[in-house]
Amino acid sequence: MSRLAAPDTPNQTKIVDVTDDRNRLDVEQLLELYRTTWWAHDRSRDLVQRALDHSRPVLSAWDGAELVGFTRVISDLTFRATIWDVIVRPSHQGRGLGTKLMHAVLDHPDLKTVTSFFLLTRDKHGFYERLGFRHEPDKSMILRR
Repeated sequence: MSRLAAPDTPNQTKIVDVTDDRNRLDVEQLLELYRTTWWAHDRSRDLVQRALDHSRPVLSAWDGAELVGFTRVISDLTFRATIWDVIVRPSHQGRGLGTKLMHAVLDHPDLKTVTSFFLLTRDKHGFYERLGFRHEPDKSMILRR
């Protein structure tokens, strides 16, 4: 899908691949990546697989054979889409990979007619605002079970 040069050391550059190829995604590596977050560290293999099965597109970022970034979308593929689980491995943060993943979602061919993208965040508002997202007070509701 795309490639991003990500600095490894001051003298080296590694290429990070961003892809929507589901066959490349390794659920065990994804579980490890989830464990680096405060909000998804305890997800089970079965539930992660179920979420993947019902998400489209699913995007992953790879530094060689290592999964270093991930996000997924739930959408009607026509009008609306909700972006979930944007994760960049801590060792790869600050290199533009989160931005690259988000652009891969927003520019994805399956979502070309979508006019409203939604997401939830507790602590990354500034990051998403730089991508054009805006807070819309009084427009959301949630039911937690």
